[in-house]
Amino acid sequence: MEVSVGESQIQRIIRDLKDAISELNREHKENGEPITDDNTNLYKCCLKLEYLLQFDQKEKTTFLGSRKDYWDYFCNCLAKVKGANDGIRFVKSIPELKTSLGKGRAFIRYSLVHQRLADTVQQCLMNEKLTSDWYYARSPLLKSHLGSDIVDHLYELNEVQFDLASRGHDLDATWPTFAR
Repeated sequence: MEVSVGESQIQRIIRDLKDAISELNREHKENGEPITDDNTNLYKCCLKLEYLLQFDQKEKTTFLGSRKDYWDYFCNCLAKVKGANDGIRFVKSIPELKTSLGKGRAFIRYSLVHQRLADTVQQCLMNEKLTSDWYYARSPLLKSHLGSDIVDHLYELNEVQFDLASRGHDLDATWPTFAR
């Protein structure tokens, strides 16, 4: 099977995500300390995951014209899933988050702290109709072998303890690169 340029790029990003997760696991085991925003592998992991969540995402906007992002996808996916929307309620309660992107980042951080990230992504990928409403065909989230690779790697993060502040960072602008 021939692999397109886009798909080989995606496979490289997934490999980078896996490497960052492996490093987070190793560091957590060696140090016995929770991972904080000081950790460069956390930053890499979040950047790679965000890239994959945004790759070939359909352009959607709110009624007022703001761009929707993977946060809105998570909200749609998890709206009716019992027990899965604690993180969504929590993020919605943070008044300083203004953008969909910032809320998505806060949600990923919440999911890491509560060891729910893999479950959340897997839950969303199982809803193929909704996922195809949000993503074009080249998205790794619509390719079952790539989606399951991503989820498998994310499950490795359940072994890692995270200590990430829910407030005090401008997540609308960027991922934090140091602890406050």
